[in-house]
Amino acid sequence: MNFSEQYFSRYSSVPAFFACKPETDVGCIVVIPCYDDDFIFATLDSLEKTADTDFAVEVIVVVNSGENTPKEIVAENKRIYDKLQQICYSRFRLLPILIENVPRKIAGVGNARKTGMDEAVRRFAEIDKPNGIIASLDADCLVSENYFRTIEKTAVEHPKTGGFVFEFRHNFDHNIYSTEEIEACRQYENYLRYYKSALQLTGFPHSFHTIGSCFAVRAEAYTKIGGMSRRQGGEDFYFLHKLAQMTEVVEIAETLVFPAPRVSDRVPFGTGPTVKNIVEQGDYRVYNFELFQILKRFFDCFDAFSENKTIESSKIPTEIINFTGEENLQKIFAECFANAKQGQNLKKRLFSKFDAFFVVKFLNSPLNPPQGGLFEQVQKMKKLSESGFTEF
Repeated sequence: MNFSEQYFSRYSSVPAFFACKPETDVGCIVVIPCYDDDFIFATLDSLEKTADTDFAVEVIVVVNSGENTPKEIVAENKRIYDKLQQICYSRFRLLPILIENVPRKIAGVGNARKTGMDEAVRRFAEIDKPNGIIASLDADCLVSENYFRTIEKTAVEHPKTGGFVFEFRHNFDHNIYSTEEIEACRQYENYLRYYKSALQLTGFPHSFHTIGSCFAVRAEAYTKIGGMSRRQGGEDFYFLHKLAQMTEVVEIAETLVFPAPRVSDRVPFGTGPTVKNIVEQGDYRVYNFELFQILKRFFDCFDAFSENKTIESSKIPTEIINFTGEENLQKIFAECFANAKQGQNLKKRLFSKFDAFFVVKFLNSPLNPPQGGLFEQVQKMKKLSESGFTEF
């Protein structure tokens, strides 16, 4: 059975878009959602300037709109799509898709990303390449010259790894973006690095950035976790942490992607709306570092609990008990003890229950201490450990 057959028989997906068969040496397919974004041509030009690799590349651009999209944006999307159909590149084969009138309930970046990634799976299935790389990018990004070369090198070095996340730095080009946008995005980017570093200090095993333009997944791994979510925002977060439960996710430390720092309200959260809020409010409140210290004390218990297959409530922080509920906490641990062996397997199961979604819910709980300014929280973090956090 082809590696994709079970996926497409089990999960809903739109029909294939392309009749042309991929070349047998295609090793990476880039998927780019595009909604009313003329910057896509700069993104593609950036990909065209990348260094050569041993594999061939395809780029799928999913120009998309929903049933409630304004007519002027629908028209602009068609103009972009028509232009994409007329362009040829030497470094990759460009495959544009136009989807319109998507139901309001699912219209958005998640559905567009899923549409393109599903199509990438079909194309890898045609050439029987389950280890093919599907890279996720956005239409407002630039990439480094080594983008494909570094992905290729890392994939070869980690043949059994199912996913990869890339280092990034926002494109602080004053010729394109306003000073207000750039300064606001500097705050947000520093927050992202603070969050990742603080989460890493807790001992949480999956402390990596989850940015839609900065990750890649092998085709077979994509199918095994049920594909991309159709969420209208945060689809990258949900996808990557679901992936991390199944396979190793390798971090590529080299900066490969330069996302836009612009104001946007196209998604409910993320860079665009956060930059907009900072520009309007002039400040950005972040999670109190003391919350991460509480999580650390909780996660530090997992080794002893896993070894002895017993829980000592006195060692669990009161804040965790109050948030989860003592009875519910006991049930979760009992289920893990009953269904996993001692040691690392049990510890892994515990982290599958107390996962990234648990962390976010805990951090946002009204039971917890108030948020604070970024500078203040970073200083708290630095007192505990030299985490390598750097402010730009």
